[in-house]
Amino acid sequence: MSSTRSVPLIVISGPTSVGKTGIAAALAKRLSAEIVSADSRQIYKEMNIGTAKPTLEEQQGIPHHLIDFINPDQSFTLADYVECAWKAIQEIHARDKIPIMVGSSGLYIKAVVQGYFFPDAPPDEKLRKELEERFQQEGTLSFYEKLSQIDPEGAKILDKNNPRRLIRFYEIYVRTGNPPSQFWKMRDPRAEKLKVLHFVFLRDREKLRKRIMERVDEQEKQGLIEEVKNLLEKYPKTLKAFQTHGYQEVFPYLEGKCSWKESKDKIVYHTYQYSHRQIIWYRKEKGVFWEEAEPFGEWDLLAAKIHDKVISTLKTTSI
Repeated sequence: MSSTRSVPLIVISGPTSVGKTGIAAALAKRLSAEIVSADSRQIYKEMNIGTAKPTLEEQQGIPHHLIDFINPDQSFTLADYVECAWKAIQEIHARDKIPIMVGSSGLYIKAVVQGYFFPDAPPDEKLRKELEERFQQEGTLSFYEKLSQIDPEGAKILDKNNPRRLIRFYEIYVRTGNPPSQFWKMRDPRAEKLKVLHFVFLRDREKLRKRIMERVDEQEKQGLIEEVKNLLEKYPKTLKAFQTHGYQEVFPYLEGKCSWKESKDKIVYHTYQYSHRQIIWYRKEKGVFWEEAEPFGEWDLLAAKIHDKVISTLKTTSI
């Protein structure tokens, strides 16, 4: 990538079920662009229905990157995603195409756009197991207090209720010998070249809830239960990949612990709760364009609404 050329990146995000897939495809056709997924579950093979992975029909012949490319039992970190995303962005850019990043995984998007810098400390399973055992023995408060002594600045913004993050924080310190917060101050130089247009699509809450219910109904028809059964024949249900809505709620039904209606209702409830947390996340983001995702299904109309903003920005961006 030339050091003198800026890199345009369009981002389409928003809560689950808002209609991002359709809007992004319509915009990509208008711009002759390619799509880079920013979804932390659609990366997995065999997890198609429960993740609402875009079908070939929904992809409409548009190249899609970072979907369906690793197995559910493979380790895949945020740092892995950033490297894969940058590879896709650079390859798309080299073809004189525009990358459109699409998804609800806010942290994935933020890590690329803001240039998160990752220390050379890939996960160490043996070390992590030792730290997990230590965490269990010491308890959250004691473990957190030790992290506060190691890195007072970093510990202030750590989520005390997220054991996985606490353990990873300690792991980075052990692997590098440096306070993890020092890496947070560093920025990936590739992000300096980005010219980002970030569109966040929203929908009335009741309409969004109705859409989630309709999507779960459709997932049932598509064979969600069979998909989960097939996955459990090959993988343990404790996998990180399965710790997501649309899968966890099906396990009790398959184990005979509840009715399918109860499982289905929980998928809707948990997905709606998750969509609310996503909205709160995006409300904190700066420099984004807020758009209404109505009327639902009128993807070309919605893409047309943001097309002019994109074109005017691209005219001032060297590609």
